[in-house]
Order: sequence, then C-alpha cells, then structure tokens
Amino acid sequence: MKFETASQAAERMGVTVRAVQKWAKEGKLEGAQKVGRDWMIPFGATVVDSIKHIDAFQAKQNSGAAFPMFQLPYFSGDLLENINKIADIDERNLHLMEYYYFTGELEKSNDIAELYMDSSNLRYRLSAELFGVFDNMITGHLHKVHFAAGLLKMEIESSDLSDESVIGDTALKVFAGVVLKTQLHTPLETVPQIEEYIRYLPEGLRIISLYLSAYKAYLAKDYSRSLGIAQAAINGATMQYPMPMVYCNIICAIDCINLLQLEKAGEYIKKAWDLAIPYCMYMPFVEHYSILQGLLENNIKKHDVENYDKIIALTRTYNTSWYQVYNQKTKSKVSNELTPTEFTIAMLYSRNWRAKEIAAHMHISERTVTNYIQVIYEKLNINGRKELENYLLK
Repeated sequence: MKFETASQAAERMGVTVRAVQKWAKEGKLEGAQKVGRDWMIPFGATVVDSIKHIDAFQAKQNSGAAFPMFQLPYFSGDLLENINKIADIDERNLHLMEYYYFTGELEKSNDIAELYMDSSNLRYRLSAELFGVFDNMITGHLHKVHFAAGLLKMEIESSDLSDESVIGDTALKVFAGVVLKTQLHTPLETVPQIEEYIRYLPEGLRIISLYLSAYKAYLAKDYSRSLGIAQAAINGATMQYPMPMVYCNIICAIDCINLLQLEKAGEYIKKAWDLAIPYCMYMPFVEHYSILQGLLENNIKKHDVENYDKIIALTRTYNTSWYQVYNQKTKSKVSNELTPTEFTIAMLYSRNWRAKEIAAHMHISERTVTNYIQVIYEKLNINGRKELENYLLK
C-alpha cells in the first residue's frame, strides 16, 4: 500500500494538517498508521463518514448563516456556478452579495445588500449592513455609507450585550461592529473587545476575528504579537476556510515585512494569492494595498500582470473613497495625491528604509527611488521624513 504524509493528504483534500491528524486519530481515515509522532495516510484515502465530501454550499443553504463566505470551509469548481445552485433564494442572495463584493463587482453586491438591510432575519440584516458600508464606500456613494453604518451602529448600541440568552446573536453583532471599527476607524465606543465573544462564533468567523485581533496589534506596531495571533489562527483551524485564511496570510505578510523578514513576507503573500485569485477574490488585497509595502510588486506583478492590474484599478477607487470617509469621521487630512507606487515608497521611506533597501525590495534602481521621493515631497509640499508621516496612515 502506498502512503502519503499528513501534510500531503491535507493539501490533496484542501484541509489543514491538524484536521487530517484528528481524523486519523479518530479512525476516520481507513488504514492510517502512526509512525513515531507522525501519521501516514493511505494514498487517496477519504474520510469514512464523508465529512470531507459534504458540499459546503448545500450544507449551509438553510442555515441562515451570517457572513456566509467567511464560513465556507473550502472552495471548489466554478464558485459562482455553485452559489447559483443554492436552492433557498435568500441564502443564495447572501452568498452572491459577498461573492460580488470580494470579486470587485460592487454595484451588484450593493443591489442585493439593499434588499436585506431591513430584513427580519438578524443574520441577513447584519451581513447586508456591513457589506453595504464597504460596497458604497468603494463606489463613492458616501451618503449610503453613512446610512448603512448608522443602521449597524444602532443595531449594536440598542442591544443588551450582556443578555446571555442570545449570546450567539450578540457575538455576531460584536463581530460586525469590530470589523467596522477596525477597518474604517469608525468610533464605536460601545463595541466590546472581540476576544470576549469569539468562542460563541462559528469557526470561520473565529478565524477572521483572530485576524481582526492581529490587525489591531499591527496598528499598535506590535508586529510580533500580530504575527503570532494570525499564525495561531491558521495553524489552529480544522478546515481551510479560504476567505479567513486569505486575510490571515495577508496580515502575516505585512507583519513580516515590518519585521524585515522579507522572504517570509513573500511566502505569506503568495499563499494568500494562491487561495484567492483562482476565484477572482481581489478585495482583500485592495483593502490592504496601502500597507502591503511593495509585496505585490515584488512577488506577484511579474507573474500575473492581468490580476495585478485589476487590483490596482480597484485600489485607486477604494483609496479615494476611503480617504474621504476617514477624513470626515476623524476631521483629519490624509492625502490621496500619491500613485500606488509612490505611496508604497513613501510608506517604506517613512519607516526608515534607506533608498538602497527600497530599490532592492522593489527591483528598481536607487536613483529611481530617489526621484520618486522628490516627486512625493513636491506633491505633498513637504520636506523630510517627519513631515511625510503626517500624510500617511499609521
């Protein structure tokens, strides 16, 4: 009998190594043998009780799951075609709303979101309100951003978050509030820490919640802690959960580049890319572009120019609207004068990278970097790194 390692079996089945080891220990992988501390799996073995073969979409079609794309344990085949096979129209629409957001088809996503913002189903309502914020922000409908964000804020602030009889619903509200607060810097003082409610969320949302905790640590410039949280989320998952894994790998890449672990940063961004781009899931890279600090240019652009260009086009639209929302809410003035390349160089230079180091990282000449820095100073009418920091997000 031919055997494969648990790692090889996990890659074949699209799950984590931990899941394979758990199934082997429980006897669900027929013929699996433990050799020392490692499990050897018969080549081609499948889970006896067919756990692996449950269709993710059909399994959730009547569950009323909030944020369903975060809860899908794996993607397979034609994702849009699979979503359109979901029998329940509301479940299908919620999947489509999120699918269209992640693929950058924002108007389609928002058309669906508007149908469910006043739904009697809390889970549908929360999903629609949250994605409605992001859809409208990127398409420049700022009055609709404030409307959707206001609905979500009322949802949270009108709730008794201490009522344990509806703890699952409360956890979902806190999750939505933390996403809004973290990603848009929205002042929601009444939202508790996500860590207090994470155990009440389904696994896919627990993973993306750990990403939010990692992102918070990143904003505090505690890059090692942020990296540890995101790595724990990845390693502790029992299933792949592609969308949460994309976000976790992206924040790991960002932490690594700030820790000057450039090779590891490249490995993480490639993992995120390989999970997302086969299904045209562009928006996680768009959302983080301004802090990726050249990782896409350095590791992706030359291998996949077409998808890279789509992300850059979406990023320009995203940044313009994001800055407007951010400046309105914080009474700040964050500049959107820079091109994506200029912004990347500005970020690196403001963090004390030398021109020589930036040039090596971005595969351009040192003279080109120096020229870019002068253009950046002229566009922003500033002189020196300290002034540059005032125009960049911390």
